[in-house]
Amino acid sequence: MKTIPLTRGLADYVFNVTLGKHQLKFNIRWLTRYQYFVVDITTLAGGVVVMGRALHVGVDLLAGLNTDIGRLVLTGTTPTMVNLGVENNLTWYES
Repeated sequence: MKTIPLTRGLADYVFNVTLGKHQLKFNIRWLTRYQYFVVDITTLAGGVVVMGRALHVGVDLLAGLNTDIGRLVLTGTTPTMVNLGVENNLTWYES
């Protein structure tokens, strides 16, 4: 298990993280019209893991994918621009 740090107050940001043997690039974007975040995850080489997944509490961002990365689940309260990474955590669980 590993907690992935999230930054509040940013509408669009990118960061890299290593999860087990996988080096991944995350792009997290706030959709003002719909009032939620979406997440794109790619490998550092540019391979797509997932694009446009909504970041909702209790939902595994990697569910239904043919990957050995594991599970990525947001816990806590519904994320907003103000509370992202403060009142919630994105947690990786190794498969």
